[in-house]
Amino acid sequence: MKKSIIYNLSPFNNNMDMSVTEYIIKKLLAFVLIYCFSAILSEGIIIGILYGMRYDPLHGVMPSGLIGELMPYYGFMIFSLVTFAYCRFVEKRTIKSIDFLGNIVDYLAGALFAIILLFIIISISCIFGSMMFLEFNTNVNIKSLILWILAFGVQGATEEIMCRGFLLKSLQKRTSIPTAIMISSTAFVFPHLFSLLEENFVYAIVGIMNLYLISIIFSILVFWQANICISCGLHSIWNFILYKIMGLSLSGSGSISKGVILFNAKDTNILNGAEYGIEASIITTIVLGLFLFVILKRQKGRIDKSEI
Repeated sequence: MKKSIIYNLSPFNNNMDMSVTEYIIKKLLAFVLIYCFSAILSEGIIIGILYGMRYDPLHGVMPSGLIGELMPYYGFMIFSLVTFAYCRFVEKRTIKSIDFLGNIVDYLAGALFAIILLFIIISISCIFGSMMFLEFNTNVNIKSLILWILAFGVQGATEEIMCRGFLLKSLQKRTSIPTAIMISSTAFVFPHLFSLLEENFVYAIVGIMNLYLISIIFSILVFWQANICISCGLHSIWNFILYKIMGLSLSGSGSISKGVILFNAKDTNILNGAEYGIEASIITTIVLGLFLFVILKRQKGRIDKSEI
């Protein structure tokens, strides 16, 4: 019996003859395995590249400026490759089954959603006095912006490939759509918890709610368009605009340089998310909640009402 359970839970086989609970645990273990292996591998590759560039990262000698900032984001390519390899060689799935091969229109639609949502959130924040527009930054490095939008394109797409293309699609084979969405959303939220839990309890709770809301939105959009390109566009452009266009804190990371359109939080409060940023703002919660309601209404007929 013990040997059978261990075999069932092993993420290194494609066996599906097991209980739903065992199957869920198996896929979560696979997700953790992919995440941890990818993190170690990408870190090792980055360290090797830095040594090749005559830096000494193990003793704190790191490149400054744009190269040092961008390398971790481009390192997410390793996470994508490992996820693709796992799906292909363990789950015996094709890249097409991950729903990654969409079209540019879907990606741009997701990008447009990101622009609209952030415009609404920032506008409401300014109206309520929790944020203030300062000025336009005329000293913009176009080359830097291009490298950053590509970096966030890699990072956002990778998280979508892992959480939606792999985990959500795998869970959907044995669980209901709502169950698959909630479990994959929990996997999406988990890596963000460490920075959130450093914040005040109220901000942490609001931030977790917002992470679940945006993750559910990503998942619904994936089912809506039958590919993850739309969620990749929303995810990547949201991060890019928030961090490099507005120069605001992204998931509690803080801003490292000036944005293009400069805003400032007047006071740290629940309306602007304090130091964590607008992703821990109650205004974001309301806007994302309304957006989720709208797309769920639009989903009628595409996914059975009893499943969502």
